Amino acid sequence: MKRILASAAVGLFAFAGSAAAATPAHADVLCMTRENAPFYASIDGYGGTGYLFTLSPNRGFRADGAGYNDVYGRNWLRGHGAEHPNRTGWVLHSHTTC
Repeated sequence: MKRILASAAVGLFAFAGSAAAATPAHADVLCMTRENAPFYASIDGYGGTGYLFTLSPNRGFRADGAGYNDVYGRNWLRGHGAEHPNRTGWVLHSHTTC
């Protein structure tokens, strides 16, 4: 009986561990691009730096929760677009529906 209970406990912990591993560490926000959205590798106090490409309008954009305001009062969001899901970068908040 002890052996059966021990096996059940190990199975339960393994399931709980795999469920926790599948859960994202933070809540992403899924939104859309409103217009052509220049996509930058990074940002500084004056805006985007390291231009990569432009995201097309009416496509998905997943913001990861990070934001930044530059000296001009513009808000920038970090995330990735549906066209390039493996590349994280920055876009102007005003170019998205987030």
